[in-house]
Amino acid sequence: MATPILKVYEREAVGKNNTVKIRREGKLPAILYSKGKDTQNLYLDEKEFLKLLNQYGSSIRVGLDFAGEKSFAIIKEIQRVPVKNTLLHVDLQKLNENEKVKLSLPIYILNKDAVESSSEIVQLQLTDVEIQTLPKYIPDRVEVDARVLKEKDNITLEDISIAKDENIEILTDINSVIATIVYASKAEVEEEETQEEIL
Repeated sequence: MATPILKVYEREAVGKNNTVKIRREGKLPAILYSKGKDTQNLYLDEKEFLKLLNQYGSSIRVGLDFAGEKSFAIIKEIQRVPVKNTLLHVDLQKLNENEKVKLSLPIYILNKDAVESSSEIVQLQLTDVEIQTLPKYIPDRVEVDARVLKEKDNITLEDISIAKDENIEILTDINSVIATIVYASKAEVEEEETQEEIL
């Protein structure tokens, strides 16, 4: 998968009034952090950013196009308006291609239908994995095949697609359980008990 490109623009004026103004124009305020350099106040096109999020998610490396100058960054934080969940602000971290970066990536479970039935379901216990690697080795996705559960009781981090990649260091305990098969009736009872505890 090609690295998505995001156009960013300099935000000369800062402050609440200016921020409100540019949001009305469909622009999204952003900050770019660079190690050893001053932070840059930027803005980007909100629709383009939403399109990128919908297509690639937020745990990716993005290419930045700043007045024709290209660089790479990761999305560190996305701030949203409570309740409405609309975008408020984006924090970007510029990447040094020769310096390792730590980030948390979502784990995608493939072929769940192949192992689930009316009486057995895949129960998730871990949804993300923390890794450390050079920017050029950041994976597009972290996946695991649910059919592993036909051969063993649990799916662990040892089973994910990047587990044997020598360029990627997995910081989360490699023995951590991602998913297991449980009887549907048992899962329903546990869910009911959890709901009762909340009430």
